Amino acid sequence: MIDPSNVTDTARTAAELEEFLLFCVVVAGKNADQQARKLDRFLGGRRPFAFIRACDRDGTLGARLRESRLGKYALLGRSFRELSRSGADLRRCAWEDLTRFPGIGIKTAKFFALHSRPDEMHGVLDTHVLGWMRDHWDPARPRLAAVPRQSPQDPRAYRFWETVYFGMVAARRHGKAGAPAVDWARFDLDLWKERRGGFAPAPAA
Repeated sequence: MIDPSNVTDTARTAAELEEFLLFCVVVAGKNADQQARKLDRFLGGRRPFAFIRACDRDGTLGARLRESRLGKYALLGRSFRELSRSGADLRRCAWEDLTRFPGIGIKTAKFFALHSRPDEMHGVLDTHVLGWMRDHWDPARPRLAAVPRQSPQDPRAYRFWETVYFGMVAARRHGKAGAPAVDWARFDLDLWKERRGGFAPAPAA
């Protein structure tokens, strides 16, 4: 089962990568711990994509999703079906390729890549990261635009604010002699833990 508080793992098996990608889809805008448990019940220890294909063949996929109470059943049905049939190499495919599937936007694709592959540099612009950016915005800096409250859907806007995020993190580390390079996955996860409170809405599409 996916542990949302210990989500970074660059040595996942093929089946574990499939489960993690499905988690990234089902958790959008919902409680991370609850969705992890529901997804675990849905899969029941089976190989994720093979199980989904089998359910699709016998016509039970929709019913099984509803039994698991994962929500967004029409969207998840399309997403699970297309992902399971895709043959995508989840260890190496470009994050951009993942955004072609239903339920996977820029933020979700970057979240998957950041927490499943070594040495990745991505800004997962969820509500926690954007809130942190607003809280640490330098008042002396020209305020060209307000930090958005929701993850940008336009790729150019996302790239702009991701670059701003990288700069803000780097600025906080400026002058710290001997400081190691930023571990972006660790920073993202630590920030999520710090700001989540009692409710854990993980990255949405």
